[in-house]
Amino acid sequence: MSVQYVEKVYNFWSFSYDFVFRRVFASGRELAPQLLNLFPGHKMLEVGVGTGLTLPLLPRDIDITGIDVSQGMLNKASKRVAKLGLDNVKLAKMDATKLEFPDSTFDRVLAAYVVSVVPDPVAVVREMMRVCKPGGYLLIINHFCSEHFFGRLFDKLVSPITYRIGFNTNLDLYKLVERCGLKIDVLQRVDFLGNWKAVRCVNPKAQ
Repeated sequence: MSVQYVEKVYNFWSFSYDFVFRRVFASGRELAPQLLNLFPGHKMLEVGVGTGLTLPLLPRDIDITGIDVSQGMLNKASKRVAKLGLDNVKLAKMDATKLEFPDSTFDRVLAAYVVSVVPDPVAVVREMMRVCKPGGYLLIINHFCSEHFFGRLFDKLVSPITYRIGFNTNLDLYKLVERCGLKIDVLQRVDFLGNWKAVRCVNPKAQ
């Protein structure tokens, strides 16, 4: 799965994304502001802002930058920003593996339902670390492969199918944070089965 393929898939999904996924992912998005622990004046980056579903849930006294590789998604997000008058939000088309920001730019970095849809999750998380200030929060909300044998086997078996529609069910949370040199600060289950998790890490240093 290349960046170009992901862009193509999510340009397609942009027309129906809110209808299909708004309610499905609502619980994780609603949890994000609490776990981000935002203060007035904070600078926050949302990686994979999509259609902007998280934006109305965030405080208006912080500066928010949202990036996405899909122009179709960004078009939807731009309409949402304009409709709600979110003048604290800036949007940009960008590859999450090559963020166009200086080191230590943001106080908080959020990736909601993103790291399993990119070709290189490690590269994305490392870029999130690079642009986040030391001591800042990195929050990842995502599906991770089951910790139980049969659940993990199922995730592995269906992954080749879901991969074609831009989603990897076989992402291992603990291997991901280990490869990135992160430690989990908060781990909270989002769904009933516990395969969807909110994972907060404190950024140890600029990469």
